Amino acid sequence: MKTKKNTKLIKNKRVRNISNKIKESTSNNIPNSYKNITANIDIDAIKHNHLFFKKQSKTDVMPVLKADAYGHGIVDMAKALRKINVKYLGVATVGEAILLRNNGDKGRILCWLYNIDNPEIKDALNLDIDIAIIDETFIPIIEKMVPAGKKAKITLFVDTGINRAGVSYDKSYQAAIDISKSPKFEFIGMMSHLICSEIKNSPIVNEQLKKFRHLRKQLEDINIRPPLVHIANTTGCLNYDVSDFTLARVGGGTYGITVDKKMNKHLIPIMTLKSKIIQLKVVPKGQGIGYNSKYITPRNMRVAAIPIGYADILPRAASLKMCVYVNGSKRKVLGLISMDQIIIESNENDKIDDDVIIFGNGKNCKQTLYDLANLANTITYEVITHIGNRINRNYQ
Repeated sequence: MKTKKNTKLIKNKRVRNISNKIKESTSNNIPNSYKNITANIDIDAIKHNHLFFKKQSKTDVMPVLKADAYGHGIVDMAKALRKINVKYLGVATVGEAILLRNNGDKGRILCWLYNIDNPEIKDALNLDIDIAIIDETFIPIIEKMVPAGKKAKITLFVDTGINRAGVSYDKSYQAAIDISKSPKFEFIGMMSHLICSEIKNSPIVNEQLKKFRHLRKQLEDINIRPPLVHIANTTGCLNYDVSDFTLARVGGGTYGITVDKKMNKHLIPIMTLKSKIIQLKVVPKGQGIGYNSKYITPRNMRVAAIPIGYADILPRAASLKMCVYVNGSKRKVLGLISMDQIIIESNENDKIDDDVIIFGNGKNCKQTLYDLANLANTITYEVITHIGNRINRNYQ
């Protein structure tokens, strides 16, 4: 029997829960319990993929957590990787590295994109974050930023031909000498990035590897040996022998995805994306569905509304082609994909709150991220990195 005291305690607890949710919702975060889209992320699959790349590359592996860990959640992904004893994490920007530090990550983190005129480098050095030199003129500038009594862990980013951020190849030898001579620096790494490693035996990639190895040999001849030397990305590990290096940077492969499904046979996609049915209704024959009535009902149709759209992850270019899975069966998405919702064909067995699977790992759902990307004529990485903040990521 409930006493007045118990009733009051229950009421107070409910008030506190509501209050906490309100606080959470006013801090730029939608409470997870208010989200109707869930990305289930398989921790066992993360471990499987990481160990596969260590075996494949015959080097240590640095998972790359740029772009919010390819949409998987940078902070939680870092925690999952540290639990399986990952030593090194890579991110693109200094801001991403600082975010990890501010959320308690105490391990090695390397970043390689920054504005030299902003205070971000100085902040990163104070947080013991590894910095990649992407321009030889930055060397004396960064030297002056190193805190007194400390040495900055520095990696030289060599441009072997991709012509993006990085020290030009013809200036890399002298840059390496300058870094190694600096009393303010610990020269811990040398890196480059492959142009088209998804192509096996590419003359372009082979030339890059040749140049990078030549630079390494030149430096060894003058007794400069940075311990972490890496050029291979996900497909670089899959298609080339990189076992003579000490590290590989694996981005998409960590998450079980590549740019080409044919390369995916040893990997497990770690994310399964689901939403819910929030409304069921019958639309009469001859009615248009969605913006511009691109789909006209051929008969009286039972349809379901799903609260997910192109603001969340679905590429609008997949409109009129995309399907989802409900209760084990494939359903068409009817009409144009909206910003916040899609309408799907339904049947009599469907109920409010039934799961709607957008994509899975190929076993728990036939449709994968590759299928969604193909429908939109793009790559998996572009789709997954556009994941919105209305999606609740659930590591399990």
